[in-house]
Amino acid sequence: MKRVLFLLITMATMSCYAQTEVSAFSTGAGEGVTYYLPDTKIEITLNATCIKHIPGEFSRYAERYLRIKDAITKADSYWELDGATITRSGVPNPDKMFTIKLNNSTASNIALDEQGVIAAINTTPQKHTEEAAETSVSNSHPDAGMYMTEEMLQATSTAKMAELTAREIYAIRESKLAITRGQAENMPNDGQAMQLVLNELNKQERALMEMFIGRTDTLKQVFRIGIMPTEKCDTTKAVLLRFSRKLGFVDKDNLAGEPVYYDLRDLKSVKRPTAEEAAKAKPIKKEGVCYNIPGKAELVLYTRTRKLAKEDIPVAQLGTTEILSKSHFNKSNTTKVLFDTTTGGIISIEKKQ
Repeated sequence: MKRVLFLLITMATMSCYAQTEVSAFSTGAGEGVTYYLPDTKIEITLNATCIKHIPGEFSRYAERYLRIKDAITKADSYWELDGATITRSGVPNPDKMFTIKLNNSTASNIALDEQGVIAAINTTPQKHTEEAAETSVSNSHPDAGMYMTEEMLQATSTAKMAELTAREIYAIRESKLAITRGQAENMPNDGQAMQLVLNELNKQERALMEMFIGRTDTLKQVFRIGIMPTEKCDTTKAVLLRFSRKLGFVDKDNLAGEPVYYDLRDLKSVKRPTAEEAAKAKPIKKEGVCYNIPGKAELVLYTRTRKLAKEDIPVAQLGTTEILSKSHFNKSNTTKVLFDTTTGGIISIEKKQ
């Protein structure tokens, strides 16, 4: 969870119409609150599972003693690509660093995130939950050796040990059947005790059964990678990384894996001035609070055989920067503004007079 830095500055009223001045940051600019507007970074999270098939010690006897025909007889492992999710984060833009000179303004409660990006004015900013870093989870299995009897362990051949283990499995099943029918010699006192006994018998049966049928382990892996869009971000069939059924995620230059592609397209949802128009435009008098109007990009993730994700994403770099008028922060108005720290856009604005 991101920490939020609150900068609370209380100002005395010195005029009937206070101004909120904002300027590009410079050393020695005087008293005020300096903040960034962000660029938007696209965060892609890919999930994969490694499946491992491990044969049991008695796999070749599974059909003879337990009538099981599909026991795992050969060790094998492979990776499967489960899917992808798309999120975004804000990165401070050093070219969009501004200082608010408060001058009796009611914009006196400025909240910045831990990177110095403006998050809120006169209200509480949104809290963001950070996902865990790369995570791996594997299965756990009971140890069959704990449930093998002395006779089983002293068997002189693997075939004899398998036979005795199969008999023990049938004995466990008979015990479970007797308990559920209420025919056991030493029945549990109540329902809770009976469930505890059944759970333990199930655990024993599973451990011994895996010696015949084998087991399947799974390993989950999360891989995260970022894309930083530019103003001219149209990209088609770019290789994000590669994925191998034998190795899992590999670098995009590693030809052992199949490519995971992405298309990134500017939807041109916000009209931006051309270079000529920007050169001719008059400078905006920065009396207020700067904020972004983000544009939108379409991101598509896919492999040669399937589509993983498709989403329209607000991106600061594809929009424009505007000024929230100083009139929102004078003596007569206490305006609450909530910003999106991933785009620098305004989420909500509440004006109180």
